[in-house]
Amino acid sequence: MEFLNASCEAARGVSLNSALLKTILSKIILLLLLTLCLVSLASAKYSLEGAKTDITVNASGVVHVEESISYAFDGDYADIHRELKALPGESIRNVRGRCSDKACKLKVEPISEGYRLIGELPDSTPEKVTLFISYDYYGAVKVHKDVSELSYKLWGGEWEKPLKSFKGNVILPVKNESEIRYWTHPVAYTQEANMENNVISLRTGEIPSTQWYEIRVVFPRIASSGFGSVKVDEVRGLEKIVATENVYQQKNLILNSLYRKTFLFALFVLVFPLLIYYRYGREQKIVYDNAFEIKVPENSKPVLVNAIVMGSKGTPTIDGFTATIMDLVNRGYISLRNLKPEEIGSIYTSELNSSHRSESDLPYKSESDSSHTSESGFRDFMVELVNNEMYLEAEGKLSELEDFEKDVLHLLKTHAPERKISWKKLETELQSEKNFYKFLTSWNKKVQVYTTFDKYFQFTGNVYIYWFARTILIASITYYILISGFFPSKAFPLASKINVVTSLIGIFGFVMIRCSGMFITIFGRWTPEGSLYYKQWDNFKKYLTDLSALKESPPESIKTWDSYLVYAISLGIAKELLQNMSLIVPSEQLRESNFYPISSNYNQSEYSSGNISSLSYSGDINREDDNTGSS
Repeated sequence: MEFLNASCEAARGVSLNSALLKTILSKIILLLLLTLCLVSLASAKYSLEGAKTDITVNASGVVHVEESISYAFDGDYADIHRELKALPGESIRNVRGRCSDKACKLKVEPISEGYRLIGELPDSTPEKVTLFISYDYYGAVKVHKDVSELSYKLWGGEWEKPLKSFKGNVILPVKNESEIRYWTHPVAYTQEANMENNVISLRTGEIPSTQWYEIRVVFPRIASSGFGSVKVDEVRGLEKIVATENVYQQKNLILNSLYRKTFLFALFVLVFPLLIYYRYGREQKIVYDNAFEIKVPENSKPVLVNAIVMGSKGTPTIDGFTATIMDLVNRGYISLRNLKPEEIGSIYTSELNSSHRSESDLPYKSESDSSHTSESGFRDFMVELVNNEMYLEAEGKLSELEDFEKDVLHLLKTHAPERKISWKKLETELQSEKNFYKFLTSWNKKVQVYTTFDKYFQFTGNVYIYWFARTILIASITYYILISGFFPSKAFPLASKINVVTSLIGIFGFVMIRCSGMFITIFGRWTPEGSLYYKQWDNFKKYLTDLSALKESPPESIKTWDSYLVYAISLGIAKELLQNMSLIVPSEQLRESNFYPISSNYNQSEYSSGNISSLSYSGDINREDDNTGSS
């Protein structure tokens, strides 16, 4: 069925005439008409309000068909089409048609497979039009050795719009209704089916677009006229027909059962994560009521605190890497100092050569200034290795250092061949070094092994959810393929609904797999030991950022302040603690700190803000395959 827009027809006519004129005015008019055509195409709509088909099979087997199709238009259309096609060995004759209230001029054109009816609509298309067609169909009835059979599509699958309702009657050349057996396909569309005497009456609800609806009838064998009105064979057809229809009915029963089970399984898929959360995700209660922790909760390495409190599944963040460097500073393996004037000059010369800027563009303070202040207001400082012998030993023999700490010393030694390098230069080199990401990935794995995160966090719920999601994803794909293969949606519309539910289940499983990393704290939970550890360090973090709490219970010495600063870096609050230190610790005491070059950046008498003393890295050092099942 096709619909041609009336305004488009007009546009084509005008374009043919205007092409002869070849004037600018005609081209403008043509463009305007084409624009109107596109607007009309976008706005014009129609619907199929209802259809009725009455079929009468006469004694010789000729099928007389009378159809009515009701349209509702919203916009202007040029015409309506209806094609009548016969199968090979069959034919259509005596075609007639009309429109209700003479709303169209109907013409019938022969085509290779039958006929095309074209109803030309007036310029102002009526809102309601009903097309009436009648014709005789030859060869639709098959005469077997034992029975006659009629298989007929009451509604074809070529319609691009859904049909809101359908009614049909089939009148057969028999007297006793007990001699008639019939089946409709797809049976799901049939809302009402009655048989009285020799008349079968049908009614359906909405039939979707491109979907067909047919009837199959078996009745007593009729005499053949021999003029092509029926197809004759010498096969006993009743047994085969009944067997085929029994299989179809059995498939419908199976499909109905599968639909109910699929729906119940979908509910289970939604409920299962809630059960997992209830069993494995809820936090266990512990007895702990402290508002603050004013001392280091336990002697954990800063990177361990970072990996557990701030990281993901025991993987540290970049702050954990920086905290490891500063911990080595605090323990005497590395030292920090302000830059000397001659070192500032060499750094500026290096920046000048690399950036091709003039000397007037460089941010010198004065020759007497002992630090290099960047354009962001951050004072650079020098990182020094204490002595060569220590680092040669640290590469493989220093027992008190962990492997990941030795790796950091080795990395610094690689970038500081003269045992010293400025912090900003180190940061720049690491950011531009392609192998730094590989180093961090390997370093993270070593920290993960050291962390033994399973002692602090239970992944049982995450493991169940991960494998559950994989199972339902694989199962839904397999189920979808099987349903589509055994139950074609054209013959079994319910299969489409099952496939929709199955697709939603599969999508749910896929999302659960892809976002499994986001669900760690939902379906997993801290162990009692891990919960206490997390709360203690979280409260210590609150203490370090609370100026009033620090003033009320300050650390005992500058050495303690230094230790707290290392943990503050690992907790991502170095800037806050440094600012608090500048307000609490006297300046002469600050000069004794191992981190004075850093803390001077936050001296309120000199700077109002500064950068956190942490390496910045644009890569994602926590990136890894979120395979919870391997946890």
